[in-house]
Amino acid sequence: MKHPNNLQQALVLFVEDIKAQNSPQKAHIVVSQVETAINRYTLPGWGFEPPQGRKFTLEEKAAAEGFQKTISLEQLITAAEAQEKAFDLLQVSPISRATYRSRLKKFVTWCSRWLEPNRPSPTIRCPRMRGRGYGSIKTTRLVDQPKFSSYYLKPSEMNPQLKAEIDKYHQFRTATHWPNRLEQPIKLKVADTEKTMILQILGWLHRFQGVALDQLSLDLIITPVQLKSALDREAARLRAEEAKADAEQLFCDYFNFLEERGARSLYTRQHILCVLMAVAKFQYHRETTSDHYRDIPVIERLRSRSSKLAKELKHQTPVADQQKKWLELPEILSKIVEPLRAECHIRGSYGKLRRHTPIAESFKRYILWGCLVYAPPRRQQELRKLKIALSCPIKRPSGVGPDDLIHPLPTGRERDGNCGYLYLTQEGKWIKDITPESYKTGATYGHQDIEIPNIKFPDGKCFYDYLEAWLYGYYIAPDGGWRSCGTSFHAQGEFSQRLYSGRMSINPIDGHVFMQINGGKPFSEANLSKFVSTAAHRLTGQRLTPHLLRDVYATHFLDQGATDAEISSLAYAMGHSPKTLRETYDRRHPQQKHRPIQEAVLNLVQQSLNPDSTPLN
Repeated sequence: MKHPNNLQQALVLFVEDIKAQNSPQKAHIVVSQVETAINRYTLPGWGFEPPQGRKFTLEEKAAAEGFQKTISLEQLITAAEAQEKAFDLLQVSPISRATYRSRLKKFVTWCSRWLEPNRPSPTIRCPRMRGRGYGSIKTTRLVDQPKFSSYYLKPSEMNPQLKAEIDKYHQFRTATHWPNRLEQPIKLKVADTEKTMILQILGWLHRFQGVALDQLSLDLIITPVQLKSALDREAARLRAEEAKADAEQLFCDYFNFLEERGARSLYTRQHILCVLMAVAKFQYHRETTSDHYRDIPVIERLRSRSSKLAKELKHQTPVADQQKKWLELPEILSKIVEPLRAECHIRGSYGKLRRHTPIAESFKRYILWGCLVYAPPRRQQELRKLKIALSCPIKRPSGVGPDDLIHPLPTGRERDGNCGYLYLTQEGKWIKDITPESYKTGATYGHQDIEIPNIKFPDGKCFYDYLEAWLYGYYIAPDGGWRSCGTSFHAQGEFSQRLYSGRMSINPIDGHVFMQINGGKPFSEANLSKFVSTAAHRLTGQRLTPHLLRDVYATHFLDQGATDAEISSLAYAMGHSPKTLRETYDRRHPQQKHRPIQEAVLNLVQQSLNPDSTPLN
């Protein structure tokens, strides 16, 4: 059968085939319905003027055949969309729509024999994106404990006095300057976490200790005592000692309550003690005469408790089952990241074009994982708040050609200092510009420009292709695959009948690089963690989290015998010190830590027994 060049030639061959394989009566019915599906209910979707009457006149039929010749065979991939557009234009009934959808589909499927060479081979189609038998992520429980109802104090339950106290405390912790405050301000994220823990304690006081809502106050957590202005200093000192005893009774009762509910993590207790100390410093910041609150009994008691707990933490075994979370770095690359890249294909497992939004979600999921794994993983906050500039300078920068594409870094008032920005240099490198205010250890490590590595893949694509397809959109190329509309886009010689809008198909409400599918809002910490973990669990059954990736990276390179210089570089790239990397993120088992010296001793013994022997590797 000869290869048709347009819709009209394909339809002629289709009619011949139908007549050869069916009785004259059946062939007449099929051909008539297919021609109606195309001429009346599809061509108008491509711009053809629809007929005026119920039947085509000879002139209208000739015009339809002439219009068919202008429709290339490749354009049939948009036939279904054109038909839906024509249905709406002509206000076709639901019954007729179902009939002619089926007939058009039959024709397009018959024509796929010529379209097939332009499709990707089955090996590069998107694999089935179903779970691999691991079930819902909720079924893989990390802690074996019963579920309890929340006791958190809701904002609607806060009395006006308490609300004013909480707001003032938040300002005390975050404002750039505050009278008599002895410490530097903390980041908003940390202050919000502290507020949540305070409201949990207040909720416990109300729901389990019987304190009325109108009596709730920060004074119930840490009782303030006037010390500087007290006329009777000895009496004031005794009251401060009583306040210390009251605070100790409170946190002991609260810790016992948490243990009854199955919360046995020492880290949880440490966080609570830190919050109680912050509240105490707020309550006493006008009363201390010491640079370190040494004259405040309750703070000294909390500090002593915290120091003792810090020693216990060195031997703390994680409460969550780490075996249900952990994967080695090579496994993450082969079992998660590469399969997620394969899921970015525009055609499903059966070769059919996928819808825009699911493809965009596949790109977003893969790029997030790529940003977390293709370079030493930093804290997820940077990706949640990462933005891309939405405006360009009026004057083209020097050195940028008329056809060159850059994505410049915003400056001045266009810049939000609390978030990082993704920008493209004139050399074609994508950079994350991270300000000190936008990450946890920014005060120590300052401003950083972090280059996103452009990983090259065996199939000819690179990581920037996927990143730019997500940012700028992509299109179907002549070979049936996809091409980015970013820096790799060259209109001349390329043919496209279908464009995909990438992140814009999720309708983002601002300049964030990554956002949620519902409403285009930025990710929260919990939502991003769940988005990443769900992909890992679907593919491997493991509940790997973004933060645990930092442990995985540190453990892998320490176990592989990385040099001190490499470990120092890794720690800097992750935004902390080598000491923190070794003490906090190293998850090697004792036998892994012993292995290097054991091998060295074995080599020494072997050499002493047989000097000519080859050392063990």
